[in-house]
Amino acid sequence: MSTVFPDEPSPNDAPLASALAPMVIRHLGLPRDGRVVVAVAGESGSGKSTTAASLGRALSARGILTGLIHQDDYFLRPPRTNHEYRLLDLHHVGPHEVNLELMQSHVDAFLAGRDGVEAPAVDYPGNRFVTRPLDFAALQALIVEGTYVFRLRGIDARIFLDATHADTKERRRIRNRDIDAPVIDRILAIEHEIIARQSQQADIIIDRDFAARWR
Repeated sequence: MSTVFPDEPSPNDAPLASALAPMVIRHLGLPRDGRVVVAVAGESGSGKSTTAASLGRALSARGILTGLIHQDDYFLRPPRTNHEYRLLDLHHVGPHEVNLELMQSHVDAFLAGRDGVEAPAVDYPGNRFVTRPLDFAALQALIVEGTYVFRLRGIDARIFLDATHADTKERRRIRNRDIDAPVIDRILAIEHEIIARQSQQADIIIDRDFAARWR
């Protein structure tokens, strides 16, 4: 099923989640009737996944049951295969690598409160996708996380992490993201040109020091 957060925050979530969750709650008037969708976007290594998970736990801790779906599960090709395609032709880099239509259909399913939606989930060791059910009926909020999620419809609040691939070089080194390969710098530069423009759509900006501010 989709990631559903317990009502206990992690100690690692502070202080970002303690500042970010109240901003989202105020902006969206939570709790409220109807379901809400929050998008978290930014460049590789910017902290999207950590921010999305921290926010999900913080909202659930405040009584707003929240789920999370990751863009990584919606790539057209599994990770190693996708990287090989990129090496063959850098024109493969961009939002067309992702099945955003399928991801949109699952956002729509959440808004409709449907359970048992069949969705992909990436199996990194196996370089493949498996199938998992997404259960949405009990949720009040859904967080969608990834580089291109601002392109989805039905988003109520957009959060953008402002750190660029240059800012996050050391973070990616720690995560063993092959940052010393010259082609990786070219890929990240291409993504930067696409992703950086999304900051103009953001409601909340998270700076390089993980401080959140209303835009």
